[in-house]
Amino acid sequence: MKRLNLLLLTILISTPVIHAGGLVTNTNQSAAWARTLTREATLGNDAIYFNPAGLGQFKNGLHLSLSNQSIFQTRTITNSYPYLTNAPASTYEADLVAPLFPSIYAAYKMDKWAFSAGFNIIGGGGSANFESGLPSFEIPVSNLVPLLQGSLAPIDQAIEGATGQNPGFANISGYNMAAAFNGSSMYMGIQAGATYSINDMISVAIGGRFVSASNSYEGTLAGVTINAPAPYGGTQTPGNYLRLVSSQVTPMDPLTGAILDATAGAIDAQTADKALDAVQKGSGFTPIIGVNFHLTDMINIAARYEHHTKIELTNETTVDDVGMFPDGEKTRADLPGMFALGAQLKPLKNLTASVGFNYFLDKSAFYGTTDENMAQINNETTIDANAYTISGSLEFKLLGILGVSAGFSTGNLGVNDSYQSDLSYAQKSNTVAGGVFVDVGEMITINAGYVYVMYQDYEKSYTSPMPYADTYGKNTSIIAVGVDFSF
Repeated sequence: MKRLNLLLLTILISTPVIHAGGLVTNTNQSAAWARTLTREATLGNDAIYFNPAGLGQFKNGLHLSLSNQSIFQTRTITNSYPYLTNAPASTYEADLVAPLFPSIYAAYKMDKWAFSAGFNIIGGGGSANFESGLPSFEIPVSNLVPLLQGSLAPIDQAIEGATGQNPGFANISGYNMAAAFNGSSMYMGIQAGATYSINDMISVAIGGRFVSASNSYEGTLAGVTINAPAPYGGTQTPGNYLRLVSSQVTPMDPLTGAILDATAGAIDAQTADKALDAVQKGSGFTPIIGVNFHLTDMINIAARYEHHTKIELTNETTVDDVGMFPDGEKTRADLPGMFALGAQLKPLKNLTASVGFNYFLDKSAFYGTTDENMAQINNETTIDANAYTISGSLEFKLLGILGVSAGFSTGNLGVNDSYQSDLSYAQKSNTVAGGVFVDVGEMITINAGYVYVMYQDYEKSYTSPMPYADTYGKNTSIIAVGVDFSF
C-alpha cells in the first residue's frame, strides 16, 4: 500500500521543463539562434551570451539585442500495462507551453574594453497541463481492480460452497479517478561581464551570472472509485465497498469481516483526496570565461566555459497533503558546467557558415532526481555520459538588406533507464531551423526564426509487478522574433 500511495502522489510533484540544449540548460537564447542553431562563434549582438569574448570585435558604441521565443511541446507516452482501461496500448499526452521566453542583452564597447549585461531564462521556462494524467498516476489505481478481485474471489467461493449461491463480490469491472496539476519552472539569469582585446586578433572575457530559481506546484488528486457490481451500489470508493462486503460476510465469518474492515480503513487513507500548493526557491552563481580568435575577416573561432552552478531550493509550502514538501526543507537542483566551442567562416562576402559544439558536465552536477521512495539520487546513477550537441548553419545575404539562414543540430543526452520516467525523460534528438534577417539601415537588424526538434522514441521496460513498457515520444516547436540595435 505504501507504493500505491507514493505513485498516486507523484502527479503532485513533477517539474515541467521546456528547454533546448542540455538536460537542464537552455541554450536557445536569441531569435538569431532560432534561425541558425549555431551561435557559439557569432559576432552578432547575441554574442553577449554565446561568445562574450567576441565583443572585442564590436564597433565602439552601444549594442542591444531583444528577442522573444514562443515554445510549444507535446509529450506522448504509450503504456502496455494490462490493467489500464485502454490496454494493451494506453496513450497519454501532456502539452507544455512557454509563450514568453525573452532574451535581453546590452553591451558598450570602448576601444579595447567592452562591458556587457544580459537577462535570459537559463533553465526551465515552461508550464505543464496534464489533462488525461500519465501512466504512473493511473497504474496504481488500476491495480485496485485485480487486487480486490483476487481478494474477494475466495470469499465468493466459500459462500457458494456453503449456500450454493455465488454472491459475486469479486465482479468489479473498473476504476475511476480525477487528477489536476499545474506546475511551472523558471531559472532566470542576470549576467554581467567584461571583455578585453589583447590585440586585433585575440580577445578574452570574464563574467558571471546570478541565477534565481523558482518552481511552483498546484494540484489535486481526487475521486478514486471502483465500479462495483450494481446490486451492491455500483460506483463507490473501494473502502466503502469493502465495508459493504464486510456487513454481508460478518454474520457468517466474523474474522474475515474484521479483516475486510481493517483493509477498508487502510485503503481509505491511501486513496483519500489530496492537495498540494508549494513553491521552491533558490539561487546560485555561474562564473563565465571566454576567448575569441579573429584570425582573419573570413575566420572567427571562439570558446566559452560556464562553471557548475550549485543551487539549493527551499520549500515554501502552503498545503501539503502528500507529506513530501515539508516547509523549509532544502533540495539540490544544480545547473551543470558547460563548454562551448565554435567557428564562423565567410568564404564569400554574402555567405557565412558556422559550426558549434556544446558539452555539458552533467555527471558532476546534482539535479535532485529521486527514487521510488523519494530519496535523492546522485547523477552518477542516472547518467552514463555527459550530454553534448553539435550544430551547423548557413546564412546568405540575398538583396543587400534581406538574408536567409538554416541550421541543423544533433546530440545525445547520455541518460540511462534510471533517469527516465513518464514525469521526466530525455531522448536523442535532431533539430532543424530556418529563418530570415533584415538589415534596416546600418543600426537595426530584425531576426525571425522557426525551430522544430525531432526526438527518437525511447522505450523503457518494467518487470514489476508484471512485464510492461513505456514508450516515450516528444516534439518541440519554437517561433522566435527579435531585433538588434547598434548605435
